[in-house]
Amino acid sequence: MAKEDISNAEVFRDDFTTFRRDRSARGGGVFICVKNIFPSTELCVDDDFAMIAVEVKGMDQEYTWEFISIYGAPNEDKLAIERLAARTLLTQNLTKRSIIGGDLNLPQADWKGKKASGFQAPVKI
Repeated sequence: MAKEDISNAEVFRDDFTTFRRDRSARGGGVFICVKNIFPSTELCVDDDFAMIAVEVKGMDQEYTWEFISIYGAPNEDKLAIERLAARTLLTQNLTKRSIIGGDLNLPQADWKGKKASGFQAPVKI
C-alpha cells in the first residue's frame, strides 16, 4: 500500500482495525491489522521512517502485546536497527510482550552470533 488516498476498506477486511504507515517514496509501507474483538491502540507512527507500533489487549486484560511493524530500506544501513532500539527502549511496561515483524534488509547480519559486518559503523544486534 503506497498512498494515503487508498482507504483501508479498499484493501483490508472490515472485521479488522488497520493501522498503517505508507511510505512516500517508491510505494510500500507497513501495516498492522488487529481483529476487531481485541482492543487496540496506536502507540507510535514514525513520521520519518516506515515503522508503526500498536498495543493490543487480550481477552484477559492481564495479557497485553506491543506489535511493531518495520521496514528498513537497503540504503538505510543501520538506521532501521537504531530506530527499532529507540522504540523498544521506550517500552516501560515489563509485563508487555513485544512482537516485531518486518524487513530490516540486513543481509550481512550474523543473527546467531549477534554481530553485523559490512556496515559503515559497528552495529549491535
